[in-house]
Amino acid sequence: DAPKALEWDPENRYIKSWVFSPRSDMPENLIQSIDTAGLEDKSQKVMPDPSTWGLPYAYFAIGKDTGCSADHFKNMRIVFNLAFCGNVSGNRFFRECPKESKEFNVTNDPVLTCDAYIKSNPEALKEAYWKIKGVYVYEREFETPEKTDKGSQSQEE
Repeated sequence: DAPKALEWDPENRYIKSWVFSPRSDMPENLIQSIDTAGLEDKSQKVMPDPSTWGLPYAYFAIGKDTGCSADHFKNMRIVFNLAFCGNVSGNRFFRECPKESKEFNVTNDPVLTCDAYIKSNPEALKEAYWKIKGVYVYEREFETPEKTDKGSQSQEE
């Protein structure tokens, strides 16, 4: 139930992501951006300002001399992955599924225990689904610098 945000900034060569858990940790700017996203009057919309959101959950430098080429990031898509037992979700298995954790415990490892539960009970997930309150995509508008013709500049003496 935690809101997530991602900022991809090709001009400044980074990708940042945030996870706001609990939901009450969401910054006011992001709340206002979501609340005003559907307004027709653009002057009343609040644009997200990630610089006000605090320390990101993750930061990845991209582009030349970073070890992560920028050409990996084109034709992007949003994908919702039902990773039941990955590092994020699996680590919560003991807390969120205490009964199943006791029954399927594998060396007190929450990810392995979650995997064992899934393998033993595939029917428990036949109606797995996402409950999504909203998906908001914003694109930053970059200003193109005006070209100057150095040959036409006049010099005053």
